[in-house]
Amino acid sequence: MKIKLLDWLVSPCCGAPLRFSSLDQMPGSAADIETGALACSTCGHDYPIVRGVPRLLPPGQGDAKVASTAASFSYEWSRYPGTPEEDERIFLEESQLKPEDLKGKLILDAGCGMGRYSMACLNRGAEVVAMDLSMSLERLVEAARREPNLHVVQGDLHKPPLRKGIFDLVYSHGVLHHTSDTRKAFMAVSELVKPEGLLSVWLYGMAGKYEEFATNPLRTDRAWVGEHRRLAWMIVGLRHFISDSIRLFTTRLPLAVAYAVCYPLTVLGAIPGLKYLTFSVHPKFKVRLIENFDWISPHFQFHHTKEELASWYEEAGFDVLSYLPHGLVPKPGILGRRRRG
Repeated sequence: MKIKLLDWLVSPCCGAPLRFSSLDQMPGSAADIETGALACSTCGHDYPIVRGVPRLLPPGQGDAKVASTAASFSYEWSRYPGTPEEDERIFLEESQLKPEDLKGKLILDAGCGMGRYSMACLNRGAEVVAMDLSMSLERLVEAARREPNLHVVQGDLHKPPLRKGIFDLVYSHGVLHHTSDTRKAFMAVSELVKPEGLLSVWLYGMAGKYEEFATNPLRTDRAWVGEHRRLAWMIVGLRHFISDSIRLFTTRLPLAVAYAVCYPLTVLGAIPGLKYLTFSVHPKFKVRLIENFDWISPHFQFHHTKEELASWYEEAGFDVLSYLPHGLVPKPGILGRRRRG
């Protein structure tokens, strides 16, 4: 943990500033702090620093489904092979940003996983705070030791241990729907954006009402979806039914067994016509395998429409700048700017 990170952290229990628990950890050393503890300046509750990462989880967090979801993502991201050659392209596409939008900005990766997109932002000149609930963030520890502008924090998106209104950009891609309350997590994360700062979020989509589905923005290479909207709508509804049916069982399986179940799904993901009934069509087998596991394993998985997401942006005081185009399966994503005042 770097000393300057302390200025951005708050206690997850009450939002009060944090201080070092012992005097020998007081600021003054240029070296990163590997072990120790931070204390809430109001209630005095201690939070450990382990391997240079402040572990700022809310006191008393013991929900079994939250723990299970965190364990699922820890299992997943420890096995993800990484695709650095495509990470920056995917991030820019999904965030709806340009490379020049990142340089010199303070950015929060809200739900960083193994930090694929944190590194993409860092490589474009940003200062990045990467936060996640799961132990997958351990894969960023060595990079954070090397990189002066990378900071890793373990925290809960419902009670993010970060000061409100300090980030130029906050993004959360494919994460908030894996919390126990998507809207609550969205609102908590949105408060971290400074006035006129940017918020980029995408969520798992759903077929929803046909009238709303018919206005979803499409990628230029998915013109056939636009030509067969009603058929696409029915396929998405069927896929969702299959997904919910499978997840009734897979979310209750031991993680290793759920992982094994993903192998036949991954094989189907390469077969034209059938692949869209699975949960990943990535060309690489191992990436497809992990993405299928990502879908069937976590306890929490909610689906939303672009209209629902847009209403949250408005409620939180943001103007919608653009919507994320997608393919067959809806992927509601919005880039918004926080209004001043």
